[in-house]
Amino acid sequence: MRITFFEVTNEDIEFFKNNLKEFELEFYDFPLNEENSHLIENSDIVSIFIYSKINERVLKNAKKLKFICTRSTGYDHIDLKVCKEKNILVSNVPSYGIESVAEHTFALILAISRKIIESFERTRKGDFSLENLRGFELKGKVLGIIGAGKIGRRVAEIAKAFGMRVICYDIYPNYEEARRIGYEYVDLDTLLRNSDIISIHANLTKENFHLLNEEAFEKMKDGVIIINTARGALIDTKALVKYLKSGKVKAVGLDVLEGENLIKEEIELLLKGKLDKESLESLIANHILIELEDKEKNVIITPHNAFNTYEAIQEIRRITLENIISFINGNPINLVKI
Repeated sequence: MRITFFEVTNEDIEFFKNNLKEFELEFYDFPLNEENSHLIENSDIVSIFIYSKINERVLKNAKKLKFICTRSTGYDHIDLKVCKEKNILVSNVPSYGIESVAEHTFALILAISRKIIESFERTRKGDFSLENLRGFELKGKVLGIIGAGKIGRRVAEIAKAFGMRVICYDIYPNYEEARRIGYEYVDLDTLLRNSDIISIHANLTKENFHLLNEEAFEKMKDGVIIINTARGALIDTKALVKYLKSGKVKAVGLDVLEGENLIKEEIELLLKGKLDKESLESLIANHILIELEDKEKNVIITPHNAFNTYEAIQEIRRITLENIISFINGNPINLVKI
C-alpha cells in the first residue's frame, strides 16, 4: 500500500511516519498538479491540501489510485465528477479549526473597527497622534453571517458577547442552535440590506460561485464591511474593487483571495504563457486590492492563515489519519458526496 502526501511540513512527515509505519509513504512539500502527476502513478492513496488541483489530466495515469484524502474542509480543488468516473473515493476533514477561524474572523473585524494596523504603523514611526484613528464600537451593530455551520455559529456566539445583533443566511438552517445562541435566520436579500458587517463562512460550490457579485453589492448598506475567511471565489473580486473604490464598501478583511494560487505562481505562469483572460483579470484585481491595502488602509489581507493554529493543525492530522486507516480497513469515513 503506497500513500503519497503533498503540501506537507516536516512536522506532518514525522506524524504520519510514526502512525503509518507499516505502509510505503512518500512525502512532497509542493502541491500535486498536472506537471508532477507522474508522482502518483503507483499510489493507492493520495493526501493533499488546498493548493493541489485534482482534475482529469492529473488522474490520467493514476491507475492504482482508489482514495484521495484532502486535509481540508473544502474540496472545490477536486473534480468530483472525474473521481466518480474512476471509482476514486474522496474524504475531507469536515470540521477543524472552528475556534481558530472564528477568532481570526474577529481579529479582522477588530483590526478594522479600531484601526489597529494604522495605529501600529503610526506608533512604530514615533507618531502618537490620534488623527484619523477614530474607530467604532461593535455593540449594537448588525452582523450578517453567510453560512451558519459550525464556524459560522461560533462567530455568532462571539458576536453576541460583543452585544451585536446577528442575522444568518444558510440553506440548511438549524433553528435549535439559533435559539440557543440568539441569532435569527433571514433570506440573503434581507441579510445584504440590513448588515453593517457581512462575514462569509460557506463552502464554495458551483451554485454559490461569486455569491457576492455586483447585484449583491448594490443591495448592501452604504459603508458595509466585508469579511471573508472561507473561499475567495465566493466574492467577485472585480465587483469588490469597484464598490471599495466607490465607498459603498467601507472596508474589507480577507484571509482568502479569488485565484490566490495564481499569486503564488504568477511569475512562472506568465513566463510559460499559461494565464488565460479570466486568470489575468483575477490577478489584476487582486493586485489592486493589495495596492488599496497599502495606500487606502481600508483593506486587510492575511495569507489564508485563519486555520493556522497549533490546535487546528493537530486536529487536521488526527482526522486525516482516521480517514486513511478507516479506508484501509474497509470502512471509509468523512466521505464527500459525489
